[in-house]
Amino acid sequence: MRPSIRLGTVSGIQIGLHWSIFLIGFVLVSALTGTILPTLVPGLGGTAYLLAAVSTAILFLASIVAHELGHSIVAQRNDIKVQGITLFALGGVAALERDPDDPGAAARIALAGPAVSVGIGALSLLMSSVLGTLGAGALVTAAFTWLGIINLALAAFNMIPALPLDGGRVLQAYLWKRGGDRHRATISAAKLGGWFGWAIVAFGLWQFFQVGTGLWTVLIGWFVISAAGAERARARWHLRRRRMVSQGEPWPLGFSQMWTGDAPPSRPTSPHYIDVTGRPVSDDAVGRSVNSQAG
Repeated sequence: MRPSIRLGTVSGIQIGLHWSIFLIGFVLVSALTGTILPTLVPGLGGTAYLLAAVSTAILFLASIVAHELGHSIVAQRNDIKVQGITLFALGGVAALERDPDDPGAAARIALAGPAVSVGIGALSLLMSSVLGTLGAGALVTAAFTWLGIINLALAAFNMIPALPLDGGRVLQAYLWKRGGDRHRATISAAKLGGWFGWAIVAFGLWQFFQVGTGLWTVLIGWFVISAAGAERARARWHLRRRRMVSQGEPWPLGFSQMWTGDAPPSRPTSPHYIDVTGRPVSDDAVGRSVNSQAG
């Protein structure tokens, strides 16, 4: 996933937007203008709601960038180069040049994003309280309240222990440390991610048949399923490569030659992206990988 619009750099990290971010921007502004803000602060004009919605949506997208910067800066401190951050329809991804060297580094990188989201959520709620005390408009305080709640919810969602979510990466790091095998730990955590993704899809379908909404939830669930499947496929590929090398079989082989039974992932690309919720992965033919962290 390459950014369609480049915004600039922070700490040497390129920030960009994929064109699909405008889809979530439209959905978010529509929801804030049509239901969320009018419910929190009824009786105002449409222009006031629209201006507040656009401002709140921009702040929310900025908070996603901050979440990804949390992952990225901790990765840099662990000597992992960050190729860039891209915002897209379902959140953001930070492309890391390689995997962490040890379980501790993997856990620290994974936890950094949710920690930033918790900090932003708490600060936003504090701002809402302070602004209310100072007599700021109800619409402004409501916007900060929503921003605080949504960031705390984002952190909580990402800490569910299922790949490709950040909590799944923490689980992966724990299993890696306990069993000593990163790839087997990835397979176990990704299985949970797949089951969780199907649960999200089922919930979205239930929403759709009950109240006529939920398609976005289904899309998120499908993204989680796809990303977890890619994580699992990549780990299995590494295990098979390791087994072939240990048996003295020729290497490198083309990526597609490594697969029997399960279909291989789609045509390998580099860098690969793994996730906001999700992060698909791929490797090139000689096994060089580029890892990505998102939230």
